Amino acid sequence: MVSLVRIVINYVKYFFLTGSVFFSLAVLMFVVLNKNPDFSFEFMKYFSFIDPAYKTGNFVINLGDVMNIFLILSLVMMLVINFLKMLMKKIFSFSLYFSTRTKFTVLFTIIILAYVIAVIFITQNDSLDKGLYFIFAIFYVLNLIFMVLYLLMEKVMNYFNKI
Repeated sequence: MVSLVRIVINYVKYFFLTGSVFFSLAVLMFVVLNKNPDFSFEFMKYFSFIDPAYKTGNFVINLGDVMNIFLILSLVMMLVINFLKMLMKKIFSFSLYFSTRTKFTVLFTIIILAYVIAVIFITQNDSLDKGLYFIFAIFYVLNLIFMVLYLLMEKVMNYFNKI
């Protein structure tokens, strides 16, 4: 029963993290695409196993495709990180642990930097509508809410790990 609860909590936790990542990614993509309209998505050819059109460079991407790419990248990162953690524990008897406070500091710093960059970009670009401040403010609040909920689920998960 406790294992099922852990699985559900982890699912909810990563749902909130995904939401936070997407809001940050949307803001950064806005800045990149407005700063450099000729930005190349050539790196998408590596994901041609999802959609063969990615290999051609002439494709349309939707939220489902972004989710699939995010899923694959997250899976690869998880496998690499877990392998490195296991290796460090076996060879060096060293366990890598980041406190919730450290995660909080790092994640909120990244989020704040993303939005500061976007605001600076809007201020310096006269052709952009200043209504984007309002949109980014909404994104920022939602991003923070998702991140707080993620960290709250992290605390709940730590409680269940002690059981």
